[in-house]
Amino acid sequence: MKNILFILVFFTILSCSKDNASSGFALPPETQTGANTFGVTINNKVYIPRDPTGFTYGPSGHGMIFWASPDSLEWDELEVIDGASAVGFQIFIHIQNLKTIGSGNYPLFTSNFHSNIDGVHLNSIFFKIWDKNISNYAYYGSVENEGEINITRNDTLNYITSGNFSGKFVRYDNPNDFIQITNGRFDIGPGLYDRVFP
Repeated sequence: MKNILFILVFFTILSCSKDNASSGFALPPETQTGANTFGVTINNKVYIPRDPTGFTYGPSGHGMIFWASPDSLEWDELEVIDGASAVGFQIFIHIQNLKTIGSGNYPLFTSNFHSNIDGVHLNSIFFKIWDKNISNYAYYGSVENEGEINITRNDTLNYITSGNFSGKFVRYDNPNDFIQITNGRFDIGPGLYDRVFP
């Protein structure tokens, strides 16, 4: 009987640790050195980037890619995943005219929940997190005039882009469900640029 009880407790703990795989993490410091870090707290849980097991995500891993637009639309986009968690996480931070404007505040607009060329050509953020109530992912997007991306360093010579973000985010399928983020941060270095354009 003790063995059966031990096995049940073991699997219960194991399944809980998978659901809360990133809950034991701490936010990285806000640096501007190209440290290739990212962190955000959503619903009291810290999310950081991690490559899926046995797979390198992006040009050099780290669970992140920084896309630079190959066209005249002047957008850049940071894509972050936690692929090592059983329930995962993914966020897209879309910045317009970063090459032209550089450091400073970028007010957020309403997300259309698409990325890259299909995303709204305005500053926006959307993300997906696991919702245990529906056993599926819930999508949240930025709300116009309810947040910002603050670029603290944009060094095009050394390919370093650092900043933080905050705002109010609405659920895709429920306009009455909001999440507030106050502490998102990133510090992107040369190894994460998928494509680099002058």
